[in-house]
Amino acid sequence: MPYPRTRDHPEAVIKILLTVIEKTPAGGATLEELKEAYREVKDREPSEKTIRRIIRRINLLFDPLAYDYEDDCEEIDREPRAIEARKKGDRHTYIFTRDLAAPRFDPGLDLLLALSLYPQQRHLLPDQFEVLLKLVFESVLQRVAEWCRLRQEMERYVYVSGHGPANPQKNARLVERILQAIRLAKRVRLAYRRASDGQLTTREVEPYGLLCRHGIWYLVGRCLAAGEKRVFRLDHIDRLELVESSTYTIPQDFSLRDAYAHAWGVWTEEEPGPPETVRLRVSPGLAHKFRVTRYHPSQVVKELPDGGIEVRFEVAGAGEMIPWLLSWGAAIEVLEPGWLREAVAEVLRETLSLYQHETGSF
Repeated sequence: MPYPRTRDHPEAVIKILLTVIEKTPAGGATLEELKEAYREVKDREPSEKTIRRIIRRINLLFDPLAYDYEDDCEEIDREPRAIEARKKGDRHTYIFTRDLAAPRFDPGLDLLLALSLYPQQRHLLPDQFEVLLKLVFESVLQRVAEWCRLRQEMERYVYVSGHGPANPQKNARLVERILQAIRLAKRVRLAYRRASDGQLTTREVEPYGLLCRHGIWYLVGRCLAAGEKRVFRLDHIDRLELVESSTYTIPQDFSLRDAYAHAWGVWTEEEPGPPETVRLRVSPGLAHKFRVTRYHPSQVVKELPDGGIEVRFEVAGAGEMIPWLLSWGAAIEVLEPGWLREAVAEVLRETLSLYQHETGSF
């Protein structure tokens, strides 16, 4: 059965396929989403006919009998196609029906595959050659499906803000194990060094997700000993293992973004609390740095008559700002809240006392 002639470029076909695979767990890709995917790679508006032609082309790659082109493209009795149209409310969506989780290659086909790569040998395998090409195609798509699954996990269970990870490989193994625990709904047992005194403790945690804030990775989850949600720095974890006999469920209303979008940092185990307004006065000499650098998503800058600026944040867990505020010296003054202003002043008084003689002078 001959394939239909098509002017579609390979990158457009692949983009449509990836979009359908990516959107399938959420109910499928709409026609408008597929048009947008086409525009991204071809920079022009496709017609509905073009999108449907590409979907037909993809289905033929998986199953040459998906359509009968000799009977005016009428469908014939068949198994579900690789991409199916399903009705969702008042509109149709396209979903990917194939299971690509398990490898499809039969080790016994290795020799045939190797031979098929040589043009002079192809005449020996007239019937198997197209089958082998299909196997190669499905093997590639297995990796594509795995990549899409990992990306969806990252978007749901990982939240990165502030500066990106300084050393992405450092905690890669822990990140992988925690994502595995979330995927399998297993608790994890930690050998964890407490931030306050460095003492090694044992914790059992139900993982909710991972945060990366200013280059530092954190595990967020329910600590069984505390009976509530806590935050653990990955670089304080000496050992992590899955508790195979356990199971748990992440609360449906929990969202990493909602819980920590306002947080300044997450280096303490305590909850950041509700956001509050933090106002800073920045001297003229440092003002330009704050005009061109966003230190928090809520940052708002107001110009002052002397060339300085007032910077306003809506921050949860503002106590974690203290080391950062002190690093600027006299170039920054905390205006509010009052408790934060006093906390910075108290640290400065304690620091000053270290450099004073018994008589109170330097």
